[in-house]
Amino acid sequence: ETEYTSKSQQALELDLRSKHASACKHMKNGKFDKALQDFEAILALILESYGEVHERVGAALHNVGIANLRAGKLDDAMDATEEAVRIRKLTLGKDDPKVADSLVELGIILLSMKDYSDALEIFFEALELREYEAEDFVLPEDVEESNMKIAKVMNNIGCVNFERGNFKEAKRAFEDAVKLQKSALGETVSNHTASKPGVLTMATTMCNMGYVHLKLAEWTEAADTFEESLAIQKLLLGADNKLILNSLDNMGFAYAMKAANSKAIEVYEELLANQQKSYEQTQLDCAETLRKLVFVRLQVNQYDEALQSLCLVEDIQMENFGEGSKKVLDTQELMGQVNYQVLKYPTIAESAARAINRMNVCRACTGSCKEDDGDENIHAEHWRPTMPTNSSKMSGHRVTYA
Repeated sequence: ETEYTSKSQQALELDLRSKHASACKHMKNGKFDKALQDFEAILALILESYGEVHERVGAALHNVGIANLRAGKLDDAMDATEEAVRIRKLTLGKDDPKVADSLVELGIILLSMKDYSDALEIFFEALELREYEAEDFVLPEDVEESNMKIAKVMNNIGCVNFERGNFKEAKRAFEDAVKLQKSALGETVSNHTASKPGVLTMATTMCNMGYVHLKLAEWTEAADTFEESLAIQKLLLGADNKLILNSLDNMGFAYAMKAANSKAIEVYEELLANQQKSYEQTQLDCAETLRKLVFVRLQVNQYDEALQSLCLVEDIQMENFGEGSKKVLDTQELMGQVNYQVLKYPTIAESAARAINRMNVCRACTGSCKEDDGDENIHAEHWRPTMPTNSSKMSGHRVTYA
């Protein structure tokens, strides 16, 4: 009988491992519904073999919750994860690290449901457990891993505050998270350290902090933060990756807002080049970046370059909206205004001389002088870049073998 039981247990473990491997593969490929089927099959097998109150049931429920969350089934995710928390507290103890794992997922679900108050409460409970767990660590590698776990919770607390508009509280949480991440990973990331676990997570937290800087109109801090995050992303991701495109777009906006127009041009040109390599970016995405380039180029009197960009915008708009559309007509109107400047000041030297002369006149006058009518012909204010739409990125846990 013992031998039969042993063989039966081995067969169960083989079946569970096979289903777990299949589920993980589906999760990696974004097939969350198929992953969910596998995880639910695992849960059924474990319930049949171990009963309702067992630590493996808690792990299986945790995985079902994650799969439901990724599939967008928030109510089902909540039910599974709340039960995972309950079972893990019963079988492992209220202070066990795996309880904190499930609490973090529960907080993410609540945040996704826009239940901000409950999400904060859950994240602070998870933070308390993480900090309690950290008290026992002595070895440097254990301390580093603990700091990364605490930082993950701090990042999520920042996300809740960001989404509910409490930007100063969000800023403090993100700053604390990045500080802990840097203590574990180092102040700077190089090719040699980029592969360490958690490096891309740190870059994501930096982006979250950059979003807060933008909301608070802290343009210099925003530009610096996105530049630091982008340097890490470039070590790990392809040039056309959406995270890199997002960082470039936000960094370009920050430079444009602080009137660092040369830097803004440089960043937007890189963004455009990357968009043109991407299969996911459309012509209209490129047109939006070209519009931003037009605006910042006009700020530094780059009329020829602005006109070239306008021609490209016109081509894209004609193809997508038709010749008589309002978008095309607005673009053609600005093209006429910019073309006037090109014809009026055809060389860089003449444009520069005019700018210097204007400065000298202004210094000499009593303050009543106005610019000549030339620049008044350009009306590009509605081409000014607008703040990119950003949503803070949360940090969760991977599924684990039940």
